[in-house]
Amino acid sequence: MTEHREAWPPDDIELVLDHDSEIDSDVEEIYDSKGNRITDKYVDDAIADVHHAIDEGRVPVPTSRGGRPSLTREGTHSPRVSFRVPEELRERAKARAEQEGKTVSALAREAFEQFLKAG
Repeated sequence: MTEHREAWPPDDIELVLDHDSEIDSDVEEIYDSKGNRITDKYVDDAIADVHHAIDEGRVPVPTSRGGRPSLTREGTHSPRVSFRVPEELRERAKARAEQEGKTVSALAREAFEQFLKAG
């Protein structure tokens, strides 16, 4: 298998199975778009190639968890507060948040803040 030096994944690699394919490696042979038979060695080589690309910096690797931006500060995760509510209250909160163009979380944060300020 050829090791790729460009950005990963290369434009010339595409694995395609038709919708009727059932993968049974003992019976069926599967080929990539260039006609190379996909075997265990092919897969092992591809995985090794990806690891090399990561090690060489040719593949961007996320350094932080996905999700929403931190409310605390950049590079940190915001603490979470969770609690249970009756379904009816949840539905009212969803309707109010939608009416105000906010998420339920934003609405809850504001309500929590106002409650704590009121002391």
